[in-house]
Amino acid sequence: MTEERSTPGTNAQRGSQAGEAAHLSGHMSMWELLATVLAFSAPVAVVSGFIPFVILFDGPGAPAIFLCAMLLLLIFAVGFTTMTQYLPRPGGFYAYVTAGLGRVAGLGAAMLAIMGYLLLGFCTLPFFAVNVDALVRGTMGGPPIPWFFYAAACGAGSGILCFFRIDLSAKVLTVAMALETLVVVIFDTAVLRNGGPEGISLAPLGLTTMAAGSVGVSILFAVTCFLGFEATAIFREEVRDPERTVPRATYLAVLLIGLFYAFSAWMTVSAFGMSQVKAMATANPAGLFPHGMEMYVGRIASDALHILLATSQFAAVLSAQNILARYGMSLGIDGVFPRVLGRVHPKHQSPYVASATVSLTWLALGLIFVMLRTPPDLLYARVAGVGGFAILVLMLVTSGAIIAFFQRSDVSHAAGAARTLLAPAIATLGLAAVVYLAIANFPLLIGGSQGEANALVALTFCVFAAGAGYAAILRTLKPGIYRNIGRQIV
Repeated sequence: MTEERSTPGTNAQRGSQAGEAAHLSGHMSMWELLATVLAFSAPVAVVSGFIPFVILFDGPGAPAIFLCAMLLLLIFAVGFTTMTQYLPRPGGFYAYVTAGLGRVAGLGAAMLAIMGYLLLGFCTLPFFAVNVDALVRGTMGGPPIPWFFYAAACGAGSGILCFFRIDLSAKVLTVAMALETLVVVIFDTAVLRNGGPEGISLAPLGLTTMAAGSVGVSILFAVTCFLGFEATAIFREEVRDPERTVPRATYLAVLLIGLFYAFSAWMTVSAFGMSQVKAMATANPAGLFPHGMEMYVGRIASDALHILLATSQFAAVLSAQNILARYGMSLGIDGVFPRVLGRVHPKHQSPYVASATVSLTWLALGLIFVMLRTPPDLLYARVAGVGGFAILVLMLVTSGAIIAFFQRSDVSHAAGAARTLLAPAIATLGLAAVVYLAIANFPLLIGGSQGEANALVALTFCVFAAGAGYAAILRTLKPGIYRNIGRQIV
């Protein structure tokens, strides 16, 4: 039997059949939407924790690596934003894959999205705890407190904010993003004015310098720093003028992330000199940025960095929980998950049941790892690698779904082949290469053995297969629920 797929012509009639009772609302501006999704990437944490690793593998060519990653994701955004206008209600990758590849693949994608965002949000909790512990004990001379209590406090704060309407979270995230950006800009400006030990050179921005390092692994780490920008479509019902706001916010998110990280990587290279930066990153990647901050801005700024690392990670947790709650709500409305998850709070217009479920899931996972006595830094590395890989695979599937959607519909003529075929095809090839690099370098990505890497890669694909298999079972045993998969959004 041919898999039934939704077409643009059926949007209106299907929108009237399901999900009408459960709608979110909000008044986020484009900049608040940007802050909400950009917070997921935790800019200060990336500059402090990821850029040194890109420098470690590619040396002074790191800035060009980020520019290349930005270009790839801008190409992906072309098809992504073009398809947005034909999916008038929220749902993220769940909506795109269902519309392009059908309900079976769509539910597989939904499960993969939940896995990815759930793990990325959860792994940030022990990272938050480690940084707060270092701040309390190292800077303030406070007592040692088990990491789980710090993590639980972070999760509780995020859960409380997610109970209220998205506008409150957006305002908190806007302030956090402004502070994060400010501290990095201060560092960048100080290095630019000082010139560094070897002066400011354009060479780190060139392809020749980039090609001299390990381009493949570096691109992999750089692309993972962009994860979260695609969530703009999930908040469609909660922004002003979504037809214009969502596409603009998507492009701006990629551009701002790419230019911000590329410039910060350039200034980090300049701060230590092209000839020395790779050796320094290799010797102490975690201390590279704090050391540079102390050198060029001062000790007070270096101490403030630890505080902003903690607020950055809290913002990332809050952003992840908002995204996950909306995925859970969509699947609850469809009947794939318990319908109680689809409830919207009558006063705060938030997916409060789905959000509370995320909090409880994180709490349960935390207790499991506490009982296993897993070190928080090891927990972060393993879980972040798996979560990031799941989202990379999901982006690849979504890119293929965009091509399929436009190739079987008549709207591709109006939108143009460049936006509906050429750009998605290039993005699919590029993302396929990144996924291949991720699989080939998975031990490095998770900091584990090849056996552990193989098992976790297999687990990721099994989650997608399990979601697809569940859809196939519903098609046979519960056709009514099966027909609801993605109905409220495509």
